[in-house]
Amino acid sequence: MRIAHLLTAALLGLALAAGQASAAERPNIVLIMADDLGYSDLGCYGGEIQTPNLDRLAAEGVRCSQFYNCALCGPSRAALMTGLHPHQVDIFKWTGLLNDRCVTAFELLKGAGYQTCAVGRLDMVTADDWHDPAMIQRYVDRFLGSTGHSGPGNYFKDVRNTNFYRDGCPFSLPEGAYKTDLITDFAVEFIVQAAARQQPFFLYVAHYAPHWPLHAKPADMAKYREQYRNLGWDEARSRRYQRLVELGLIGRENRLSPRDDRVPAWQDAKHKEWEAERMAAYAGQVDSLDQSVGRIMDALRGAQAADNTLVIFLSDNGASDMAVGALDKPGLTWRSDGTPTRVGNRPDIPPGGPDTFVTAGPPWANVSNAPFRRHKNSNHEGGIAAPLIVRWPAALKQAGVISHEPAHITDVTATCLDAAGVEYPEQFPGRRVLPPAGQSLLPVLQGGRFTGPRTLCWATSGCRAVRLGNWKLVAAKGGPWELYNLEADRTELNDLAQEEPARVEAMAKAFEQWRRSPAE
Repeated sequence: MRIAHLLTAALLGLALAAGQASAAERPNIVLIMADDLGYSDLGCYGGEIQTPNLDRLAAEGVRCSQFYNCALCGPSRAALMTGLHPHQVDIFKWTGLLNDRCVTAFELLKGAGYQTCAVGRLDMVTADDWHDPAMIQRYVDRFLGSTGHSGPGNYFKDVRNTNFYRDGCPFSLPEGAYKTDLITDFAVEFIVQAAARQQPFFLYVAHYAPHWPLHAKPADMAKYREQYRNLGWDEARSRRYQRLVELGLIGRENRLSPRDDRVPAWQDAKHKEWEAERMAAYAGQVDSLDQSVGRIMDALRGAQAADNTLVIFLSDNGASDMAVGALDKPGLTWRSDGTPTRVGNRPDIPPGGPDTFVTAGPPWANVSNAPFRRHKNSNHEGGIAAPLIVRWPAALKQAGVISHEPAHITDVTATCLDAAGVEYPEQFPGRRVLPPAGQSLLPVLQGGRFTGPRTLCWATSGCRAVRLGNWKLVAAKGGPWELYNLEADRTELNDLAQEEPARVEAMAKAFEQWRRSPAE
C-alpha cells in the first residue's frame, strides 16, 4: 500500500508540473448540478419561473434538447463523477459507494494540476475516504457540504444523521443560513482564491435545490404566489409546451402528453390556494438556484476568468412525484435541534418554512417535466430528459444555439477531460479502471455531430430503456416493452411495439448485452 501511495504522489507531482506549464491554455471548469429539476422548469427551456442568469448562460452558449441523465440521484452522480454507467460502478439505488473499477474526474483533474473544489451534495465515493473528512483532500483541495445519505433534509437547519463538513471539519449551519446561499458563498470564495493562482481550477457545485422538502425564502416564494393561483397546473403545462415549440426545443409534431392520471383537472382541484403555495415554494427554490448561478458567473467575470471557463449546468433527473406517504408521522423531526417537523401534503401544513416537510407531488412534477410523461426514477422521458447548458466563449464560437444530438451524462465527464487535455487512463494507482462510456461533446457543441447513431441504455429501480438512433424501447417497473419513434413522438404517446416486433426483439437484446457487460 505504501508503494502505491508513493507512486501516486510521484505521478501527481509530474502531472502538476506539466499542468503549471500549460495553465494559461487550459480552461477552468465549473460544473453545476441541480437536484430534481424538471425539463421545462427554466425560462430558456420553456418555463415561467424567472431564471435570467441561466437564460443568459444559454444565450451565450449551447442548449441541448436531447440530454439524458440516469433518472435517479445516485446513478446520475456516479455517472457524472466517473464517466461510466451506474451498473459498472455498482450504483443501483439512490446512493452507495463506487467500486474500485473507476476513477473520478476529481482525481484525474487534481492529478493533472487542477485546483479542485466540491460543494454541496457528495454522497457516493470510491472508498470510505470521502466519509472520512481527513481524507477528502486526496480528491479535492476545498470541500463544503454533506457526505451523508439523507439528501437536503432541511434547507435552513442542521439535519439529524447528516455529516456536514467544511474543509475536513464538522460544520453547522449558521443562524439565518439557507443552503443554496451557503453553497454559493463557498463557491464564490473558492473562485476568487483559485483565480489568483497560476493553475486552472475545477469547481463542482452540487446543489440540493429544488429537491424536496419545499423550503424557500419568503421573498422568493412571494414572486410566484398569485401566478400559480391564476395559472393552475393545466394552463402551466400548456404554456410550457407552446413555449418549447416556439424556442425550437421540440417540434410541433410532438404532442403534449396527457395530464398525469393521478391528478384532477385544475378546475376540480381542492384547496387551490394551498396547491399554488406548493408550486410557489418550488419556484422559489429554482429562483434561488438561478441567483446562485448569477453570483458564480459574476465571480468569474470579476476574476477575468469567464471567457476561458467551461461552465456546464445540468440536472440529475426529472422532477420528483414524491407524495410524502410513509414520512407523514406525528412527532417526526429531521432537525438536529429536535424541533418537530410537520410532515404531509395537507392544506393545514403550509410549504416553505424550516419546520415543515411538504413536496410538490404528482401535480406539479407533471408541470416540471412537461411536455413528457412520468417523473424521476422512471426511464420514460420525464425521468431521464433534462436541461444541459454549456458556455465556453474561448472555444464555442457560436452562441444561443440548440444542439439536437442525443447526449448522455457520461459524456459530461469525457467533455471536461477533453477540454482539460487529460486522458482517461487504463490504470490508476492502486486499481485498474474500465474504459470510459461517454464521448466528448466538444465537437457537437462546436456544431458537429456524432458519427453514426448511438446506443444509450438505462436501468433504474426496475425500469428499463434503450435508445438506438431515433427509436426508444422503454418499460416501466414490471411492465412490458413499449416502442416509440422519438423523431415524431418524443412525448411517447404512440406505442409501436405491436407493429414492430423485430425491432423490439433486436433492441431488447442490445439492452441485455449492455446490462450483462460491465466493460461496455
